[in-house]
This record gives sequence, C-alpha cells and structure tokens, in this order.
Amino acid sequence: MGFVVEYAFGTGDGDQSVWESVADLGIGADDATDAVRLDFDGDGLLDDAMWDSDGDGRADRSVLDVDGPGTRYFTDPSGLGTWDHEVPGPAHEQETEPAGWSWGPDPHSVLVDEDGDGTPEVAVSDTDGDGRLDAVRRHPSRPGD
Repeated sequence: MGFVVEYAFGTGDGDQSVWESVADLGIGADDATDAVRLDFDGDGLLDDAMWDSDGDGRADRSVLDVDGPGTRYFTDPSGLGTWDHEVPGPAHEQETEPAGWSWGPDPHSVLVDEDGDGTPEVAVSDTDGDGRLDAVRRHPSRPGD
C-alpha cells in the first residue's frame, strides 16, 4: 500500500466524518505523491484534493481546482472539518508567478524596508499557513529584483 492520507469533513458543530485514502496525486515541490484527489466542489471532476503538505499522514490543506489557473488552498484552523480559511499556495508555486503579483495587505506576510527609505522592498510570508515565515519575495518594481 502507498502513502495514506487521513482527512475529515464536518459541519462545524464538532461532528466529523474521517476517511483514509491512498495518495494518488503529487502537489508538493518534490512531486512526491502526497494528496488524495476528490470532487468536493461538486462539479463532477476529480480536480480537487486533500493535501498532506507536511508529510505527517493527515491532510492539512484542501485544494480546489488543482490543475486549473484558479487553484485555491484552504486550511481547517478550527479542527472541525470545515476547511474555511483560505491561505496562499505553496512557496514553489508562488515563486513562479508573473512579476506583477499583488503587493498589498496580506495577513500572512510581513513587509520589510531593507534600505530604510520608508518603502518596503521585501515581503516575508507564511505561504503554507503553519504560522512560520517560510518565503521571501522581492517587490517586482524595487531595486535588487
């Protein structure tokens, strides 16, 4: 048997349904099989997934439209199976975004003024929503790009 991912869904009242499935999709940077394909957006396609981004055997991200241009990532901070907190995608995907990426308020980023001129040049982000800063991105129109 391959890598097994446990995942749960609930209504938010404390009751959850828990499943375990063999991973059949690779989402992480190393392309290891670390996610389970599902259709939880109801469009009839297996284009969504429950992703175990940290390799502990439990899904910590729900991913909508994995193969599409509008891929969205969610966490379940309440632990109630509602998957209702949207987070940025993984760092390896963010690094390949076009240079015109959005530069603005983001609860998962800290803006840094490296040269002391009063204008931030760098955003340090928590790209996977685990509470740790793990990616550094330079503003596309600032020196040092």
